[in-house]
Amino acid sequence: MAPGESTKTVAEKRETPARLEIQEVESPPIQARQAIGVFDSGSGGMVAATYVTRILRDAKENLSVVFFGDTANLPYGKKTQEEVARLSDAIISRLAPFCPVIGIACNTASASWARFGKVGKGGGWPHVYSVVEVAAELAYARARTLLEPKLKRRRKTIGVLGTELTAQIQSHAEKIVECHRAALSRAYGHELPLVPYAFAGGGIAPQLPAGVIDYARTPHVAVVREDEPGPGGTTRAGVMHWEPPEDLPHGVEVVARDAQKLVAAVDVAHILDAEGRVKAEWRQRLEEYLKQVSNELVRRKATALILGCTHFEYFERDFAKLLPTLAARNGIISPSGALACRLLDAFDEYLDEFPVRPVSSEHRSYFAFSGDRPPEETFKSLGLEQIVLAKHL
Repeated sequence: MAPGESTKTVAEKRETPARLEIQEVESPPIQARQAIGVFDSGSGGMVAATYVTRILRDAKENLSVVFFGDTANLPYGKKTQEEVARLSDAIISRLAPFCPVIGIACNTASASWARFGKVGKGGGWPHVYSVVEVAAELAYARARTLLEPKLKRRRKTIGVLGTELTAQIQSHAEKIVECHRAALSRAYGHELPLVPYAFAGGGIAPQLPAGVIDYARTPHVAVVREDEPGPGGTTRAGVMHWEPPEDLPHGVEVVARDAQKLVAAVDVAHILDAEGRVKAEWRQRLEEYLKQVSNELVRRKATALILGCTHFEYFERDFAKLLPTLAARNGIISPSGALACRLLDAFDEYLDEFPVRPVSSEHRSYFAFSGDRPPEETFKSLGLEQIVLAKHL
C-alpha cells in the first residue's frame, strides 16, 4: 500500500480476534537497529504500529515493531511546545538503539518536535518521520478544487481537528501551505516567494520589509492567518500576480479546530466495550459534538478533513456517517496507514545503505508505556492475535 493509496476505516480493517494472547517481557530482545519504532503520547499511535505489523506479516518480513506510549506525561496537548519537544527527544533516544527508523504518531509531538526537537535531526540514523507531514501531503493531494463564484478563483479547503496545542500552532497548515507553494512553483518554473500577510487598513498587507520583492507586481504566495475564538483559526494561502493552470487551485484554506474534549474522552474514559468497540453511550454523547464540527466543515465547503489526533481513528466511522460526501471521495484523512508505509520505505533505504546487516529470524511487535497501560479492550480493538508488553526499553 502506497502513502497515497486509500485506507478503509480502522474499525473496518481491524477484526476482533476470537482470543487475544497477551505476553510480558522485561525488555524487547531485539538486535541493534532491527526494528521500526513508533511513539505517541498515549495509545492512539498503536494503530500506526499495528498497520506496520500487518504489512510486515503479509510481506513475511522478519522485522520487529516497537511502540512506546508516554502515558505518564499525558496530556501532551496541554503542555508547551518546548516541553513536548523535550519529551519527544527523550523517547527518540530510547528507541534509537533498536530502531533506525522512527515515526511520531502523535500530532502534537510531531509539531512541537519539528520546531524545537534536537534528537534525530543530524542527518544520520535514526530517521524520524512526522505524522503531521504525512497527513498534510495526503490531505492536499485528496482535497478537491472548487471554484469561488464571486472571486472566480479556485480553492481547496481542508479541515483539521486536533488537540488544543495542535490547533493553536496550526502545524498542519504550515505543511499544507508548503505543499501548495511547491505545486505552484513546479508549474511556474521556479520557487515562488512565500510572504506572510496580516490584516491592516481594511485589507491585508505584507509583513516583510518593502525592499524584499516588488509586492505589487512580483508573483508570490501570500499567507495570512486569522485567529478565531478559542484555540485554532484559519490559514489562507493564495498566489498573487499569476494565473496558475486550470488543474491547480489559486489558493488553499486550512480550518484548524480544537477538539481537546474528544481527545480527553478517548484518553481518559474507558470508551470501549469488552470486544474493543466504542460503547453506544459514548457514540450518543459525542454525536452532537461531531455534528457541530461537521456542520461547520460543510458550511466552509471543506473537501478534506484531517483527523489530527491518532485517537480520533476510533471515531472515523462516525465522521464518515456525518460527512458522507467526504468519506465517499476519500477525503477523511486517517494518516496511520500512510505513516506506516513511509516508515517501511525508510527502512528499505536503511538496508540499502547497510546491506550486510542481518535481519532477525523472527518478527514481533512490542508495546511499552511510561505510565499506565491501556485497558485490555484497547488492545482488542487493534485486531491483533498477540500482544507482547515490554516493561522496559
